[in-house]
Amino acid sequence: MNVAMLPLLPHQKSNCDVDVPYANFHELLKAKTGEAPSREFLIFPETDRRYTYQQFYEISLAASEWLTSCVKDFGTICIIFRNTAEFLAIYFGAVARGIIVVPINTDLAPAEIRFIIENSDCAAVFYDPDLERKISALKGEMTIAFHPFADVANLPAIDAKSAEANLPKVEPTAPVVIIYTSGTTGNPKGVVLTHMNFIVDGIAIVKWFQLTAETRSICVLPLFHNNGIVISTTTTLCAGGSIIFVDPKASLRSFWALVDRYGATFTSVMPSILAALLSLPFEGKRGQLKGIICGGQLLPLSLMQNFEARFGVPIFEGFGSTEASSYSSFNRFPREKRKLGSVGVVLPICDMNVVDDNDSELPDGTEGELCIRGPNCAIGYHKLPDLNAQKFRNGWYHSGDYGLRDKEGNYYFRSRKDDLIIKGGEKIYPAEIENVLSKHPNVTESAVIGVDDAILGQEICAFVNLKDPGASTESELIKFCAQSLARFKQPKHIVVINRLGDMPELPKGPTKKILHRRLRDYYESQLANRERAEGSKWVHGSTGG
Repeated sequence: MNVAMLPLLPHQKSNCDVDVPYANFHELLKAKTGEAPSREFLIFPETDRRYTYQQFYEISLAASEWLTSCVKDFGTICIIFRNTAEFLAIYFGAVARGIIVVPINTDLAPAEIRFIIENSDCAAVFYDPDLERKISALKGEMTIAFHPFADVANLPAIDAKSAEANLPKVEPTAPVVIIYTSGTTGNPKGVVLTHMNFIVDGIAIVKWFQLTAETRSICVLPLFHNNGIVISTTTTLCAGGSIIFVDPKASLRSFWALVDRYGATFTSVMPSILAALLSLPFEGKRGQLKGIICGGQLLPLSLMQNFEARFGVPIFEGFGSTEASSYSSFNRFPREKRKLGSVGVVLPICDMNVVDDNDSELPDGTEGELCIRGPNCAIGYHKLPDLNAQKFRNGWYHSGDYGLRDKEGNYYFRSRKDDLIIKGGEKIYPAEIENVLSKHPNVTESAVIGVDDAILGQEICAFVNLKDPGASTESELIKFCAQSLARFKQPKHIVVINRLGDMPELPKGPTKKILHRRLRDYYESQLANRERAEGSKWVHGSTGG
């Protein structure tokens, strides 16, 4: 069906003619299973498990039937798994019943997990028993039902035809997931995305990169993130291809071996992963991997050129966000058509624009805020009407990123409009960390910034003002943060303002707002060189991850 026939929000309409050949995820899986039931669909090297399309289709139906005893159709559930068959079984089983899935980052601290569970109004939580130690405290504090799910083999036997007949009708515009991303107030915000959002984006990427049923995607990013579930999973499914799922934390050293062993042809990564692969010995063969999608943070041109020269794999940079189902623009395919240094041209499913502070369109070559509209754009934020009004205004999603468009239609990402930190592709707002530091009895105020890091793109540096400068150490403050924050959100650098002779207090403007830009300038001019010279002796902290 044509998306113009669907009840769309203003920011989901575009000037493009877009079709949705499948009403929902289940219809998509069913169609691809019918095309090639015996084709390999999912591969899990760690557990040596493989599933054909037919096998996984039946697993998804069994999971769907089992879920009826735990949650009503069109309800909401939270799932806490790594990249496993169990994650995908619950996901596909749930969305077939119109159940909204809230995937939760397994690295979050219990307090952060609790916020998402409560904020999402979910009816039940399904989790990997290996995470029992982290989940147990929440189970004792919350009245919601928690269901450990260890193995898809434990699902009850079903009659596939009967289970199929019992499924409710799920419309393309029905919500499919709520993905929580960092929020400006210190709490994460839930982005509500639909079946239509994911499917139109997935099909567009398939057509853009000419993916086929022979495509074998290697997924090195977590499924609880937008990139893993959209680019690696939905896109490859739309092509009718195969997906190799690996542990995001342990896969880099074996990356090229996995590519060779399973014949991977395609992957999607963050720039920090490219940098990490460059730092490791190359043990693969040139030519197996046909292309790499890259986005999520600024990709230095030198990194891209060094990677391609060494490995012979073309990189296709793109631009997008969780709110736009991952990507809205890509560099042209094949590699000879690329405009290096740009994030490419807009996909044929949506529109992009560059506007000034008054939302007026800017001419080509002029920097402004990058905006998107089309059927790949989310419904909005869960229970945040003011933020919805701000970010989805005048028929456009306002990304909060600055960039420009050239006369050939290529877009260029320039900078963040706000102070968002992007560390290894993870989006972190300073307020999240500042809120935690403010709870320390010896901290009067703090300011958190992102500083340059060769591998992760950015690291976290916290400037703190102490009541008693001699009563707290940097390492003590790091440990304090660790009690409430996931490891990747913990500061690597702590700078005690009271101990700086040339900047004894946090810089502030006329309205007493802390000037984060001044702090970044100070770090770069005064501390970065000292850190390199002294081997980080001036700070103590975790390496993050």
